[in-house]
Amino acid sequence: MKNSLLDSIKGKTIALVYIFEKEEAKGFEHFLVWKDKILTGWLNAIYEIECLPFIIDVRTFMQKASNYSLPHIDYVINLNSGCTKLSTMGLVPSICSFLNIPCIPCDSTAILTTEHKKISNYIALGANLQTPRVLDSMENYGVYRPINLGNSIGIEVGYFQNFNRDGIYQEFIPGYDVTLPLAFNFITKKIDILPPTLYFPETRDENWIYNEKIKENDIGLKRYQFLEIDESTKKEIIEFFKIFGIKTYGRIDARLKCENKLLGTEAEKPFSFKDCFFLEINSMPTIETDDGFDLAFKAVLSNKQHSFYECVHEYINYVKNPTINGFLLATSIISLTTSMC
Repeated sequence: MKNSLLDSIKGKTIALVYIFEKEEAKGFEHFLVWKDKILTGWLNAIYEIECLPFIIDVRTFMQKASNYSLPHIDYVINLNSGCTKLSTMGLVPSICSFLNIPCIPCDSTAILTTEHKKISNYIALGANLQTPRVLDSMENYGVYRPINLGNSIGIEVGYFQNFNRDGIYQEFIPGYDVTLPLAFNFITKKIDILPPTLYFPETRDENWIYNEKIKENDIGLKRYQFLEIDESTKKEIIEFFKIFGIKTYGRIDARLKCENKLLGTEAEKPFSFKDCFFLEINSMPTIETDDGFDLAFKAVLSNKQHSFYECVHEYINYVKNPTINGFLLATSIISLTTSMC
């Protein structure tokens, strides 16, 4: 039965719909950046699960969709993110919905409610998750996050007077960043949580922040994997994730409050959200080697008691050279196929 699920996705045509990160960049030059960092990973994933790739940029995808000249496509992987404005991020899944083509990882509604940081924070507050206190122009030290964009672009920490920019301005939480990757478990047929990752600087300075510069260079950054997660936290996070109707995968980012420097033993006990503050939910996370998803994918295999162990173990024994992209692609297709039945 397990192998039949993986067998059923073979031979599908999967479109990679990508966008240049910056409109002023020359197309060919910037395509090589995408090809190296993002597209190659997903292209290999398509071959990994023995499917057929169709690579196309957003504008051509729109044009062909409008004049009915697209070839047969079974699924779309939406890479219309990065520096894209929120108002256009839902474009690809909207077209897919009109054409009745399943879009990975989510639909337009999920994008607009998750990527809009004010809305997602209000929903988190309503779900009784701790969120950083919203500051006004009379407050002092805080963190500004723009509503648009991704990849930690535009995050600033400091003193803001007469704050009137389009974004969310919150209190600074001393501590460290935690990411909780979620994905569909084709064994249990439910959304499940992969091992959370704790990000912190080598200095273990609790006043740092994981911003665009650190994310680009990845210098002086360490990571811990939580192999276990508190059951109440697991239930709380999964129920929150379900609010957005995402059936494939996504990520929740949080801030672990810590007034003192890390001891180095934090990940040895089950992860709990009680000392965390919700930051954002990412419905279109970038998937790369050695990121939170990849590390979690590899960490599962060191804990046979983990709820994702059988699922990951089944996948890596089924394909050659398994990767996190291939795993997420396979589980996403199985999830969407199941939900359509």
